[in-house]
Amino acid sequence: MIYSVGANLKDLERIDAGNFINLNIWERTHIQEWIRKNPQILGEEFLIVSMEFDRFVSSSDRLDLLALDREGNLVVIELKRDPLSGFADLQALRYAAMVSSMTLEKLAPYYLAYLKRYCDREVSITEATSEMRAFVDDDAFTQLSSSPRIVLCSENFSQEITTTVLWLRQSNIDIRCVQIIPYKHNESILIVPKVLIPLNEAKQYLIDIKTKEVSVENSIKARKRRAMQVILENNLLKEGDRISLQNALPTWVKYDENDSQFHAIITGKTGMSNTVKWEQDNQEYSISNLTWRIFTELHPQKREYGGLSGAWHWVDESGRSLSQIADEFLGQSLATGA
Repeated sequence: MIYSVGANLKDLERIDAGNFINLNIWERTHIQEWIRKNPQILGEEFLIVSMEFDRFVSSSDRLDLLALDREGNLVVIELKRDPLSGFADLQALRYAAMVSSMTLEKLAPYYLAYLKRYCDREVSITEATSEMRAFVDDDAFTQLSSSPRIVLCSENFSQEITTTVLWLRQSNIDIRCVQIIPYKHNESILIVPKVLIPLNEAKQYLIDIKTKEVSVENSIKARKRRAMQVILENNLLKEGDRISLQNALPTWVKYDENDSQFHAIITGKTGMSNTVKWEQDNQEYSISNLTWRIFTELHPQKREYGGLSGAWHWVDESGRSLSQIADEFLGQSLATGA
């Protein structure tokens, strides 16, 4: 559910989720058009290059939307109005296999036809090809990847679908599920998109997979918790001490000493979400959540950063990482028998 706040900033109105069928929302007439015109609904920037693509040899299938991503991959976008409709994953895999041999030269006429029919634009083959090349964030881009990505989009997903998607991702198939939920509010319909990673509907599958890695994962989690806990409980850093985000940063993050987003203050609190105060907004965070937020926001495509230990990336005024401070203290304690 979502809530609407009145103009006086006091009245809060609850808005319950609806569904496509009850709200008379149709797959091709509405959902497909929304995404065609606003592909960022799916969580990143896409260039739509074809709609209702049906140029498959010996097949009458129609691919809902075909797109290009910023890295030069084709993206198969499969829409489902009915969350209980089966075989969406298999259908999308079939489409991906069919377009995997597509070249930029073969794709250009379809993009040209798409621009003419849906965007009322007349361009040449050369111009269409140039537009696709310009969209890709690589000056050396000349050809499509042979590994298309897949995006499944629906208001909900069955556990059969999500389990299959998770297994495919484990097998290095780039496939995701994007949930779009409609809400009726007065005379408007609000659409709330959400990329489901991880997929809550497949919790049992995740549990089964994680049992194979439980010792390693628990060790990592314990390390994340331990660093800040050790530091605060033993006054290794105190309330008001300043720390900086500058150790072992991803390639797209460039430390700037004068930029407030790279600095935080130790609060002295030991809760799950209030150990540091970010100088950028003066709000309190856990060290790892703040690190994840900064890394994600600074990524050119706003991609979510994977598992991390925030204490490893932040350093004190002497340049030691928080993890190093905690580890050194624990090492000394063990040596002295404390």
